[in-house]
Amino acid sequence: METTPNLQVYDLGHLGLVASIVDQIGLVQTVDQFVGPRPGEKVSTGMALKAAILNALGFVTSPLYLFGHFFQGKPTELLLGPGITPELLNDDRMGRMLDSLYAAGVTELFVEVAKSARRAFPFPVRALHVDSTSFHVHGVYGSGEEGQTDTGDEPLVIRLTHGYSRDHRPDLKQWVMNLICADTGGIPLLFAPGDGNQSDQEALVPLLARYRQSLELGEVVVLDGASYSQENLGALRGFSWVMRVPATLKEAKVLLREELPQEAWRPLLPGYRGLEVESEYGGVRQRWLLVESQERARMEEASLQQRIARAEGEARKVLGRLTARTFACEADARRALSEASGRLPLHRLVYLGVQEERQWERVGRPRKGERPLAVVYRLRARLEVDQEKLERARRGLGRFLLATNVLDREGLPPQEVLRRYKDQARTVERGFRFLKDPLFFAESTFLKRPERVMALGMVMALALLVYALGEWALRRRLWEAGSSLPDQKGRPTAKPTLRWVFQLFMWVRLVELGGRWFVLNLVPHHETAVRLLGAGRYYLLE
Repeated sequence: METTPNLQVYDLGHLGLVASIVDQIGLVQTVDQFVGPRPGEKVSTGMALKAAILNALGFVTSPLYLFGHFFQGKPTELLLGPGITPELLNDDRMGRMLDSLYAAGVTELFVEVAKSARRAFPFPVRALHVDSTSFHVHGVYGSGEEGQTDTGDEPLVIRLTHGYSRDHRPDLKQWVMNLICADTGGIPLLFAPGDGNQSDQEALVPLLARYRQSLELGEVVVLDGASYSQENLGALRGFSWVMRVPATLKEAKVLLREELPQEAWRPLLPGYRGLEVESEYGGVRQRWLLVESQERARMEEASLQQRIARAEGEARKVLGRLTARTFACEADARRALSEASGRLPLHRLVYLGVQEERQWERVGRPRKGERPLAVVYRLRARLEVDQEKLERARRGLGRFLLATNVLDREGLPPQEVLRRYKDQARTVERGFRFLKDPLFFAESTFLKRPERVMALGMVMALALLVYALGEWALRRRLWEAGSSLPDQKGRPTAKPTLRWVFQLFMWVRLVELGGRWFVLNLVPHHETAVRLLGAGRYYLLE
């Protein structure tokens, strides 16, 4: 009777791709060198962090919540090293890893890993994009987490507190993640946690200045309008920057609503036109670029029509109250009508005359020759849209204002100013959407101590770094090799998302049979991705 050879099946999937990118950027070595060894530990902090990133990019919902269960059925010794079993990767190990990361300084450690990643993957950086978002937390966080400070007046512990919630959960306390990303692929270069009530106007520019040398700045720094202030413009001396000018500034209001000749506009990118003016706001010479977007104008026109409908309802109420009043003379009636009409945002009240009413001493038909006690007047008027007000409102549709201190139009032409600002949506904002996708991360935090919240934020940012770096490298190498991968419809593409590539690897398995190892379900497009990302050893192709 033949015996069945020992058979073990492991879920490998796309984890070999993730592990390969982590290896290439030297994350484990960088972290272990920065943190230092701990006596008796079987899994180093760097290796535990690698495991956390594999978990975070494991393509399961709420991945970091059930850390101890994720590696069951995974080839941990292949992915992490000999002797590392799922039992060693438990919640206690993750907790100690978070404590070690916090003690080492999460921002400083992230910068070191990002610098190592740039050496391993020398991607170009023409601009840096700076922004922040919030993550809400569950649980009771009292006044004990009030932000301890070191000698440099930098907070060692963030405050978990209420603030402006980008998650639309104002009922919960939160913390803020600050990111600085490269324009290339939205790859994060700096992560810094912040208090839940952080002001971007006060936080982002000092963050740039503090880590200026570490970041090895690109040509231009791109920030949103929250950072545009006289104080920040002074603090940004020595930087080249592009920022949005807040529409609340008096100078901006005039320009955004000004009637400008058609010949003054110049085409920028498709669907955009603009014109430039010079400014010295805050004592800094700069170019202001007034931009008009066709798509945005269409959206704001639809919003304007809704405003007109709402304003008409309010204006009819005003007209009803006026016509119900009585006035001592026609001049008073006309004056009241003019004042009320001037206060209407988009309509006007048109005077149609007055109706005389006589008030008698008693009810009923007046006697012959009886004089009325008083003569009053009631307004007759109609409501209509004020075309002049409407034209002024339409004049600013689709417009926004950008500023840059790069005065050389040849070095940074207007269309490039707009392009750099628009890149904010596909770099740092895209990264925030990725981090809040429940398929990769839990959108809320379930840790008891703010120190661990800070370290968990670093794990999230490192996972974004690995993901963005892998996607950029794969697309670039596909283009260089003239190769492609199938998209969702089976058509060849040289620009796949790494998320889709992860799905392509969903059924890849590692099998141990009779002391020999095999990878199952590996087809040619899998081999293409493995080869281009340098992950051959994890899929037994070396």
